[in-house]
Amino acid sequence: MVAEFVFTPEGEVEFLRHRQRTLDETRGVDGCLQAVLWIRPGRRYQFSTLWRDADAVTRWVGNEFHRDVLMPGFRKWCTEGCFGEYALEKDHERARKCASCGRWTQGRPGWNERRPASCKRCDAPLEPPSDA
Repeated sequence: MVAEFVFTPEGEVEFLRHRQRTLDETRGVDGCLQAVLWIRPGRRYQFSTLWRDADAVTRWVGNEFHRDVLMPGFRKWCTEGCFGEYALEKDHERARKCASCGRWTQGRPGWNERRPASCKRCDAPLEPPSDA
């Protein structure tokens, strides 16, 4: 699922107070495989969330924080928003470059920012993004 929002200046400040809890609550829903927030110029934010199935999405929609804070908040904080649901038909490996030896290591699933976890050549840990 992809959700995009454009915030007013005041709305962005208010949303940022809830940003970490938004990610924590989303990731805490049974069936959330991954939740990532991208920040773009112009107070544009894009959530990319992977769900195991439609029941997981239903659980997120019914989540108390989502229902009571985010849904009414976005109506006040934003000037634009959209949602899209997509089915993953094919997943390609993700590659991460090792800082120790310079080798690129591939890992599955490709959508998972925590993989690959270590270099295939030197076994050094490959650090995921700090917010993954």
